[in-house]
Amino acid sequence: MRTPTLGRFLGAAVLICPGNAAAAASQSYVDLEAGLGYSTNPLLRPGASTSSSFGRISAYGFHGWSTERSASSLSAYIENTSYIRRHSNKQTFDLSANTSRAATEKVQLFGHLSFSGDVGGQLGSRFYGVPAGSVPPDPVQADVVDPDLYALSRRTYRLSGRIGANVALSARDSVTSSFAAEKLFLSGNQDDLSFAQYDGSVAYDHQLNERVTVGGRLIAQLSDYTGGRSITSVGPQATARVRFSSQWDVSAAIGFVRTSEDSGTVRSSQSSIDLALDGSVCRTLEYERICVNFARRNQSSIVGGARTSTSAGLTYYRQLGADDRVQLAASVIQTGSLRSLDQDFTSTFLSLAGSYDRRLNQRFSGGINLSARKLTRFGPDPKNDLSGSVFLRYRLGDIR
Repeated sequence: MRTPTLGRFLGAAVLICPGNAAAAASQSYVDLEAGLGYSTNPLLRPGASTSSSFGRISAYGFHGWSTERSASSLSAYIENTSYIRRHSNKQTFDLSANTSRAATEKVQLFGHLSFSGDVGGQLGSRFYGVPAGSVPPDPVQADVVDPDLYALSRRTYRLSGRIGANVALSARDSVTSSFAAEKLFLSGNQDDLSFAQYDGSVAYDHQLNERVTVGGRLIAQLSDYTGGRSITSVGPQATARVRFSSQWDVSAAIGFVRTSEDSGTVRSSQSSIDLALDGSVCRTLEYERICVNFARRNQSSIVGGARTSTSAGLTYYRQLGADDRVQLAASVIQTGSLRSLDQDFTSTFLSLAGSYDRRLNQRFSGGINLSARKLTRFGPDPKNDLSGSVFLRYRLGDIR
């Protein structure tokens, strides 16, 4: 399938961004980066001979603007890695647009659009743009990525969008609703592994006091596969958010979903009721941020069945001084077996990545990236990937 060009994507993104950009406060920059490194198994392939040295170049561009009533941004990350042995050239990219607008004093609108291309889960170990973890995870929309995707050496594409609104009913009550759509597809005419997914939620929140908010929500998900297969999940959750101080913020949700699977043949439907929970714990300081999040629910997978998925993750950012900073990200994702089959289809993906960079002058900075990834799955497990690289970065435009 032919992918959209960057210009066409950004043109579509501008359509969802409100406000007059010319009259808004704005920030624009482009980071150009070049690096050298070594990886023991960059594409997570099985076999003994998978390691290679590599050279990498990338570009990250950002443009953000804001007015008294709105804030919007466009960003693009494009990377090319040239492996000295075995893997040739591999490209990844991540394009996104975000917007939030106060339509009235009581109505807040928001939207998101993204398009990415990944191979072997490489994007998960990259640090670019705003500091990792600088934005709290949204516990209203739990998403667990199918770890089997990381074992695919072909490119995986994701096109997704989300729109929503928050309406203040009173000084203490509000309703938030959102709708999202995502298309996942793979290169190499793998239509049997591709699917479209649609998510919706309606949430009600009541503020008990300045620190505690409680409520409930209804979540729903529909996944459509080729050949008539489909998976539907719907269920309620109770929610709570507690601000222990100006630094600590805790959110949690617990409930259940009823999942129905239909393989598209006569008498092929089956259903189940499963636990659904998610949440986050975050601490924010002027120079540091740490956030831990978790989720458990039935999740659609590339093998065409609903599998119980569990994930936990940690992101950390710290400004060490005026010119240097460190970032960390760790995650574990596990999916269970398909209930309709007797074989064990359990998969687990573990990832740990870190980055240190130091500003050399107003335009140049340099640093080091380290990462480790491990995948266990049905069939032969690929060899673990240990990767390290050094890089030099140059900034065009606004200086941080």
